[in-house]
Amino acid sequence: MQRENSSGSAATGKSSGYVRSLGRAVSTAYYALFHLLLYDAARRGRERAFDHGPMKTISLQFRGTTWQDWVGTSRHVPPAVRSVASAFVDLQEELLHTADYDNHEQWIVTEVQATLKTAQTAFQDWQSIRADPMAGNYLFAMLLRKPR
Repeated sequence: MQRENSSGSAATGKSSGYVRSLGRAVSTAYYALFHLLLYDAARRGRERAFDHGPMKTISLQFRGTTWQDWVGTSRHVPPAVRSVASAFVDLQEELLHTADYDNHEQWIVTEVQATLKTAQTAFQDWQSIRADPMAGNYLFAMLLRKPR
Protein backbone atom coordinates (compact mmCIF):
# COMPACT_ATOMS: atom_id res chain seq x y z
CA MET A 1 0.00 0.00 0.00
CA GLN A 2 1.55 3.30 -1.07
CA ARG A 3 0.74 6.27 1.08
CA GLU A 4 1.20 9.82 -0.09
CA ASN A 5 1.99 13.01 1.75
CA SER A 6 -0.46 15.90 2.09
CA SER A 7 0.57 17.34 -1.27
CA GLY A 8 -0.59 14.13 -2.96
CA SER A 9 2.87 12.84 -3.83
CA ALA A 10 4.57 9.90 -2.23
CA ALA A 11 6.43 10.75 0.95
CA THR A 12 9.66 9.43 -0.58
CA GLY A 13 10.91 12.98 -1.00
CA LYS A 14 10.74 13.45 2.73
CA SER A 15 13.49 12.28 5.03
CA SER A 16 13.22 8.73 6.25
CA GLY A 17 12.91 10.17 9.77
CA TYR A 18 9.78 12.07 8.74
CA VAL A 19 8.20 8.95 7.26
CA ARG A 20 9.09 6.91 10.37
CA SER A 21 7.55 9.64 12.54
CA LEU A 22 4.24 9.29 10.70
CA GLY A 23 4.35 5.54 11.24
CA ARG A 24 5.11 6.05 14.93
CA ALA A 25 2.09 8.34 15.20
CA VAL A 26 -0.15 5.56 13.88
CA SER A 27 1.40 3.01 16.21
CA THR A 28 1.08 5.36 19.17
CA ALA A 29 -2.63 5.89 18.47
CA TYR A 30 -3.27 2.15 18.77
CA TYR A 31 -1.17 1.72 21.89
CA ALA A 32 -2.84 4.72 23.53
CA LEU A 33 -6.25 3.06 23.11
CA PHE A 34 -4.83 -0.31 24.26
CA HIS A 35 -3.49 1.31 27.43
CA LEU A 36 -6.69 3.24 28.09
CA LEU A 37 -8.54 -0.07 28.25
CA LEU A 38 -5.77 -1.55 30.40
CA TYR A 39 -6.03 1.41 32.76
CA ASP A 40 -9.68 0.67 33.44
CA ALA A 41 -8.87 -3.03 33.79
CA ALA A 42 -6.09 -2.15 36.25
CA ARG A 43 -8.58 -0.25 38.35
CA ARG A 44 -10.29 -3.62 38.63
CA GLY A 45 -6.97 -5.41 39.31
CA ARG A 46 -6.90 -7.31 36.01
CA GLU A 47 -4.47 -5.54 33.66
CA ARG A 48 -1.91 -8.36 33.37
CA ALA A 49 -4.40 -10.76 31.79
CA PHE A 50 -4.92 -8.74 28.60
CA ASP A 51 -3.36 -9.66 25.27
CA HIS A 52 -3.68 -7.99 21.86
CA GLY A 53 -5.05 -11.01 19.95
CA PRO A 54 -7.93 -11.89 22.27
CA MET A 55 -8.72 -8.18 22.67
CA LYS A 56 -9.19 -7.95 18.91
CA THR A 57 -11.39 -11.08 18.84
CA ILE A 58 -13.66 -9.71 21.56
CA SER A 59 -13.69 -6.26 19.98
CA LEU A 60 -14.96 -7.84 16.76
CA GLN A 61 -17.89 -9.23 18.76
CA PHE A 62 -18.66 -5.85 20.34
CA ARG A 63 -18.69 -3.97 17.02
CA GLY A 64 -22.20 -5.19 16.33
CA THR A 65 -25.43 -3.84 17.79
CA THR A 66 -25.82 -6.91 20.01
CA TRP A 67 -23.45 -9.14 21.94
CA GLN A 68 -24.28 -12.62 23.18
CA ASP A 69 -23.38 -12.83 26.87
CA TRP A 70 -22.05 -15.83 28.79
CA VAL A 71 -25.48 -17.40 29.25
CA GLY A 72 -26.53 -16.88 25.64
CA THR A 73 -28.65 -13.75 26.09
CA SER A 74 -28.35 -11.11 23.38
CA ARG A 75 -27.46 -7.75 24.88
CA HIS A 76 -27.65 -4.35 23.21
CA VAL A 77 -24.19 -2.81 22.71
CA PRO A 78 -24.32 0.99 23.15
CA PRO A 79 -22.96 3.02 20.21
CA ALA A 80 -20.03 4.34 22.26
CA VAL A 81 -18.85 0.80 23.12
CA ARG A 82 -19.25 -0.21 19.45
CA SER A 83 -17.19 2.83 18.47
CA VAL A 84 -14.36 1.92 20.87
CA ALA A 85 -14.39 -1.72 19.74
CA SER A 86 -14.35 -0.71 16.07
CA ALA A 87 -11.51 1.73 16.63
CA PHE A 88 -9.50 -0.93 18.46
CA VAL A 89 -9.90 -3.43 15.61
CA ASP A 90 -9.27 -0.87 12.88
CA LEU A 91 -6.19 0.57 14.53
CA GLN A 92 -4.72 -2.86 15.20
CA GLU A 93 -5.75 -4.69 12.05
CA GLU A 94 -5.25 -2.11 9.37
CA LEU A 95 -2.54 0.11 10.73
CA LEU A 96 -0.52 -1.10 13.68
CA HIS A 97 1.31 -3.92 11.97
CA THR A 98 2.17 -1.72 9.02
CA ALA A 99 3.30 1.12 11.29
CA ASP A 100 5.44 -1.11 13.50
CA TYR A 101 6.87 -3.57 10.99
CA ASP A 102 6.87 -2.11 7.47
CA ASN A 103 9.70 0.40 7.22
CA HIS A 104 9.02 0.90 3.52
CA GLU A 105 5.47 2.18 4.02
CA GLN A 106 4.82 5.64 2.64
CA TRP A 107 2.34 7.51 4.83
CA ILE A 108 -0.13 10.18 3.81
CA VAL A 109 -0.25 12.93 6.41
CA THR A 110 -4.03 13.31 6.13
CA GLU A 111 -4.52 9.55 6.65
CA VAL A 112 -2.36 9.65 9.77
CA GLN A 113 -4.37 12.63 11.01
CA ALA A 114 -7.59 10.66 10.41
CA THR A 115 -6.13 7.72 12.34
CA LEU A 116 -5.26 9.98 15.26
CA LYS A 117 -8.80 11.37 15.15
CA THR A 118 -10.18 7.81 15.31
CA ALA A 119 -8.16 7.18 18.46
CA GLN A 120 -9.18 10.52 19.97
CA THR A 121 -12.86 9.77 19.32
CA ALA A 122 -12.47 6.32 20.91
CA PHE A 123 -11.00 7.97 24.02
CA GLN A 124 -13.92 10.38 24.20
CA ASP A 125 -16.45 7.60 23.65
CA TRP A 126 -14.83 5.47 26.34
CA GLN A 127 -14.94 8.36 28.81
CA SER A 128 -18.66 8.75 28.13
CA ILE A 129 -19.47 5.05 28.57
CA ARG A 130 -16.86 3.64 30.98
CA ALA A 131 -19.33 3.40 33.89
CA ASP A 132 -21.95 1.59 31.78
CA PRO A 133 -22.34 -2.14 32.60
CA MET A 134 -21.73 -3.00 28.94
CA ALA A 135 -18.32 -1.30 29.08
CA GLY A 136 -17.55 -3.57 32.02
CA ASN A 137 -18.74 -6.57 30.02
CA TYR A 138 -16.45 -5.53 27.18
CA LEU A 139 -13.42 -5.43 29.48
CA PHE A 140 -14.44 -8.62 31.27
CA ALA A 141 -14.94 -10.49 27.98
CA MET A 142 -11.40 -9.55 26.94
CA LEU A 143 -10.17 -10.86 30.27
CA LEU A 144 -11.88 -14.24 29.83
CA ARG A 145 -10.35 -14.76 26.37
CA LYS A 146 -12.99 -17.27 25.37
CA PRO A 147 -14.49 -16.32 22.00
CA ARG A 148 -17.91 -17.63 21.19
